This record gives sequence, structure tokens and C-alpha cells, in this order.
Amino acid sequence: MPDFGDRRVMGCSRDDLERWVAELLGPAAGRFVDDRLDLASVGIPVAIVVRDAPERSLGLIRFRELEVGFEYAPQDRAVAREWIARFDRHTQRGGG
Repeated sequence: MPDFGDRRVMGCSRDDLERWVAELLGPAAGRFVDDRLDLASVGIPVAIVVRDAPERSLGLIRFRELEVGFEYAPQDRAVAREWIARFDRHTQRGGG
């Protein structure tokens, strides 16, 4: 599977991201607070940080997008990248 790095633009909402994380980690993973979802409470040394991206359009259809970043301490890189890859597989990124 390709490595998408620590930043990406995703066609989803914050609610979608929260739901996907809860599907992977359970409801204890929490909710976004000030555009940040810290996963340390469930043993994952990663925080997901989001920012609204400009809407895209295809004809009359408009698509909402988020700029999504993953933050973690340098010493947690291997564990964090493993979880990010699992998250990408769950959201089917790059699976065409």
C-alpha cells in the first residue's frame, strides 16, 4: 500500500472521521476538540488535526473536504505510522 505521509486532503466531515476512528478504536477514542482528536487515551500515540479545505465542485455538485494531519512524537513514529496505515486501509484510501 502506498505511504500517504502525515498529511492529506480527505472528502469527508469531522463527524465522518470521528465515526471511522470509533469503528477502529471504540467510542472511548473521543471527539474533536478545537480541530484536534487526541488518541492517547486509547493507547495510540497520535493526534488527528483537521482544518476545513476549500470546497471542490464538479458541475453543480459540491464536495466538502478536510485537510487532515497526523501528529506524533518522533520516538513514536513506527507505532504511529503503523496505525495511520491501518486507518488508511479502513477508509480505503488508495485502494482502487
